[in-house]
Amino acid sequence: MKKPFMLTMAAASLGGFALFSPTSASADDKVDFAKQILPIFEAKCMKCHETEHTDDTGRIKKPKSGLVMDTAEGLKKGGKEHKEKTLVAGKAADSALYTMTTLPITDEMVMPPEGKADPLTDAEKELLKKWIDQGADFGTWTKWEKKK
Repeated sequence: MKKPFMLTMAAASLGGFALFSPTSASADDKVDFAKQILPIFEAKCMKCHETEHTDDTGRIKKPKSGLVMDTAEGLKKGGKEHKEKTLVAGKAADSALYTMTTLPITDEMVMPPEGKADPLTDAEKELLKKWIDQGADFGTWTKWEKKK
């Protein structure tokens, strides 16, 4: 009686592994900024929150709200509106970087704003929350290298 039960449990356990991709993470896995968070920022944030630069037309582009998201230093410093509350390591609920992504899509303060980029998915929001709650560790990353 014990062997069939054990075989069934083993088969169920192995089958469970197929449900998860190699990149899925459990609640205890450390979020890797460069591999998991930076791609979200590249797709959803950098268009408006890049270090001041001259664009292809020769116009000077400044980061919206003074928030520079293409450097670790800029993210830690924060923007004009939220300053030290932009990114509060260990506290996603206190970090505007996270809370502004969770506002209703109709809220004028939601990030990214309508028309600029697609809203963060629920999975992206959870990953961002987890990264901040884990201490917002940038690892060795210091600056974004824009892809040309």
